[in-house]
Amino acid sequence: MIIWMNPKKIMISERESRYIDDPRISVERPFVGDYNLHIRNVRYDDRGEYTCNSNKQPVESRRIRLIVKVPSKFVRDEQRDEVITREGTTVTLTCNATGIPTPNITWFRRLSKEEEHPEQVGKVGEVLIIHNISRHCGGLYECMAFNGVYPAISKTIKVEVQFKPEITIRNRRLGQNENKETMLECIVTASPQGDNYWKRGKNEISKNEYGYRVEVYPEDDYTISISLRILNVQKDDFGLYTCEAKNALGMSSDTMELYEYVEPTLPPTTTTAVTTKHKNYNHRPDKNRHYNNQNNLDTEEDSLEYVDDVDYRKALSLNPRTQVSGQIGTGEYGNIGDKVRHHL
Repeated sequence: MIIWMNPKKIMISERESRYIDDPRISVERPFVGDYNLHIRNVRYDDRGEYTCNSNKQPVESRRIRLIVKVPSKFVRDEQRDEVITREGTTVTLTCNATGIPTPNITWFRRLSKEEEHPEQVGKVGEVLIIHNISRHCGGLYECMAFNGVYPAISKTIKVEVQFKPEITIRNRRLGQNENKETMLECIVTASPQGDNYWKRGKNEISKNEYGYRVEVYPEDDYTISISLRILNVQKDDFGLYTCEAKNALGMSSDTMELYEYVEPTLPPTTTTAVTTKHKNYNHRPDKNRHYNNQNNLDTEEDSLEYVDDVDYRKALSLNPRTQVSGQIGTGEYGNIGDKVRHHL
């Protein structure tokens, strides 16, 4: 005869008969000599040591420890699903879960819900502390609890980091002609976005103001572009324009200039006369030379020298070789010319 005892030492069954009022429990005999205790829908309270006794002599006994694992479950706490904080503060996120065995808590960060592969952040544990938080730490934080019993569970906490506006103007000076269209651009980074506008002097330019068009384009989670389009630039449109932005944390502004663009003119072209001096070979006779009745009147080679073009005529008048018959060179060589005519 086989008797089953529960962890509280209460008899559960004898042979196939059940002695306790618990329909979840039964004794099954798939084979001759088998008395298997079957517990359906196991509860955590069912854990402990069960004893199977035989009434044979000597009495035989077998002990079996039932370990009940409990899937992870979050404990209700004061942690909100959304945390709003200012840049530079310290943020503490908590994620409490129970289970058998105790689950491990792992933290992940997503930039958006659509991101498929979040990055793991911080250490394993129920508490995640972010010191000196910046705008780059914002996003969706997910804590996942798992103790080896499926399924794992998770919950998401949204962290929003707020800061006062920051303004960037890419072109501080912009030139344009009259009767043309132009656009002034201002980049505003803020969290949350507040009131953003363009001003001319002390006057705000409304979105519906005649001759202007204000357009807003998102660039990322924190940044927008505010464009001021001037449809037909006139003389009185030139000057300083200010972009301003403000939210609950502060205000920021920056200024740029729209000036009249004048097409550059080329200087008048001038012609410069270039005078080139020529070097000419010219014979210069020697005063002491003697001439005979030969084709070459010089008995020695004539000396050569360079003379400038401005002295060329003078050199010709002084050179007997350049004289034609009946023309005598003037100057100190005149007597030599008479000698030449005599020999001819």
